[in-house]
Amino acid sequence: MNSMFVTTKYASTRLALAGWAKKASSWVREHRKALSILTSVVALFVLSWVLAQQDGWGALTTARLRHPWLVALAVALWPLNLGLEAWKWRVLSSKVVRGEGAPVQWRRWRTVWREVMGGQTWATVGPLRWADGLGRLALAPESRLKGQRGAVAFAKGAAAQGWATWCWAIPALFAWGWPTLGAAVLLGVAAASVLLMRLTPPVVMGLSLIRYAVFALQYLLFLTAFGAIAWGEWWTEACPRIAAVWCAVGTLPWPAELGVREAAAAWAFDNHLPAVVAATFGLWLLNRGGSATVGALVVGRMWHSPHST
Repeated sequence: MNSMFVTTKYASTRLALAGWAKKASSWVREHRKALSILTSVVALFVLSWVLAQQDGWGALTTARLRHPWLVALAVALWPLNLGLEAWKWRVLSSKVVRGEGAPVQWRRWRTVWREVMGGQTWATVGPLRWADGLGRLALAPESRLKGQRGAVAFAKGAAAQGWATWCWAIPALFAWGWPTLGAAVLLGVAAASVLLMRLTPPVVMGLSLIRYAVFALQYLLFLTAFGAIAWGEWWTEACPRIAAVWCAVGTLPWPAELGVREAAAAWAFDNHLPAVVAATFGLWLLNRGGSATVGALVVGRMWHSPHST
């Protein structure tokens, strides 16, 4: 009887998640232009206000790249960042394609990479972050990935990445001297972990944790390269602030990216402007802009190539 209750509860949770994702996606698509414009305007307003405390936008011209070799290291980590995301998508999408209870049949890496890189391109030109998932599903050759199943698979990967962001926020809060808030976040993350493990393969959760660590290291390298953070401040200052930025940017469903993260970074690193804005924008150019450019080339060359799973 208990087993039946757990199974029914699991199925109900999946249906609820699928229904919520469908409704939310439909609502955001319907209002995407207004949401995107509003979010960008608010983000730029906040960014302008913070920069005004540092003599305005002209302060950005004072930002200087002091350690180019650190940027080179961040660029070297770029393929690893994307590779972890491709691995996650391969696990989630293969599960959808093969169906429940069917034997494991992994999708080809070539196909997965094409979808992930194409999604990066869609995310850049689209008015909302969910355009990444829409791009992946549009490029998927299998019909099972084109509809609700594929959307739920992408939502699971996004949820796991958001969960990983809050996991890394826990040690950051303790390092920043906020043990009460750290304990509260720990309890919340523990509760979310129980639910997420029922819906998402553990390997996806593990990959999400590693991917956040890689991304945080890239950010640290960029911040240090522009002189926003000193070497000795990585753990005590930089890591907690990075966690704060990405808990705000990565968790809330902002319909736009550019401007939002810079505003959040300006708020979190208010004593390190304008170098932090330049570092944040540089990281965006690499991880999103660079990925989108490569994705456009890959999709363009492979559009007429034969597809197979």
